[in-house]
Amino acid sequence: MTEVIKTKSELPLITVVVPVFKVENYLEECVNSILCQTYENLEIFLIDDGSPDRCGEMCDEYAKRDSRIQVIHQKNKGLSGARNSAIDIFRGEYITFVDSDDWISNDMIEQLYKRLIVEGAQMSCTSPESFYEDGSCSVSRHCGEEFVYTKEQALDCFLFNDYLTPCVCGKLYVRDLWTSIRCPEGKLFEDQFTTYKLIDQCEKIVYCTKSLYHYRKRKGSIGHSGFNKKTYDLYNAIQEEYDYIRLKYGEKVPNITVAKITWEVVFVNMMIVSGHKDTNMRKKVQRYAKENMKKVWSCGYISKVRKMQICLFASSFPAYVVFYRIYKKKHPVT
Repeated sequence: MTEVIKTKSELPLITVVVPVFKVENYLEECVNSILCQTYENLEIFLIDDGSPDRCGEMCDEYAKRDSRIQVIHQKNKGLSGARNSAIDIFRGEYITFVDSDDWISNDMIEQLYKRLIVEGAQMSCTSPESFYEDGSCSVSRHCGEEFVYTKEQALDCFLFNDYLTPCVCGKLYVRDLWTSIRCPEGKLFEDQFTTYKLIDQCEKIVYCTKSLYHYRKRKGSIGHSGFNKKTYDLYNAIQEEYDYIRLKYGEKVPNITVAKITWEVVFVNMMIVSGHKDTNMRKKVQRYAKENMKKVWSCGYISKVRKMQICLFASSFPAYVVFYRIYKKKHPVT
């Protein structure tokens, strides 16, 4: 039976977790966007993850201004370690995450909560708007549409960034989903290791492509730093997701193969940009793409242009490298 939306005085406590590290220039915008939420019954954790700038002091100042804010100062543990510190002690019936260089629309939490309650879901999601240092931004081509998924349907599309994304942020979760799940410490691309496990516990997921979460893409952030050994965490996460979903769900999640190819090509793209070479891995990714081109062409989650890019990658890597380098010159921040 679907729960009736409660009056303002009866609304449950929702926890907001904000890891903070070296974001002095962005923290005020982030925190203010949370304090201005139309949904007011919040428990807000600012996790000062050993930040070497003024962020720790700023967090303490915010806590003096608003009693909903709790500050945790800790030695640097990374993004996952900061999130886990709050997950271990939060009191809310629901929980959401905001990265400290991003900001959220003033009704994001209210909208996510309402949709979750109306649909009787365990996870409610919004589509992130990506905005860049040059002032440009990108949103979902399905902006404004709403989807209600079973977990099989959600797993079938969550790796395709124009639909349900792997990002932990921009989602509202019932607290029980986090009973046994923690973010993997010491890993880059930690969301890739985490979100599919949360979806796997749900019976229903509601997703609206209206952009209520605003994701800042900046040089120096985890997702846009140089290629190194830790970047292989992305490749390992792709394999982990694929193996888990394929073995448990099989043909109930038919597009996981194409999702794997899409993200493996992203990994190779990162190598191209950095000049890093791993010929054996690249050939393995290329061979797998070539073997599954029929699935790529029939997949409804990627555009015709993306399909043509994957086809070029599978058939001629030298030609693909030329194409991708030209693309990066025209789109240097993406």
